[in-house]
Amino acid sequence: MFTLEFIINPIIVAATLIGGIGTGYAFRKRKLIKLQSKILQLEEEMMDSHAEILNLQKEYVRLEANRTDQSIPVISMKHGNKDNPKGKASK
Repeated sequence: MFTLEFIINPIIVAATLIGGIGTGYAFRKRKLIKLQSKILQLEEEMMDSHAEILNLQKEYVRLEANRTDQSIPVISMKHGNKDNPKGKASK
């Protein structure tokens, strides 16, 4: 009979295992670095947009303050018509 013999070398198995773990670790570390840089970029973008919103709100408040400082004449609606002092409607 023909037999097929496999000889497993423990040094080669250990080297392959260590190499696989090292390669997986390197790929994962590279991916984490990319994700962290993306997160930092997005955080910076959010901070810029929030700063812009705050500046716009400050400008809006300033414009509202200028608008209310102006004297706007108000016509009173409580007093009746001078032609009809008792409030009766004319035909």
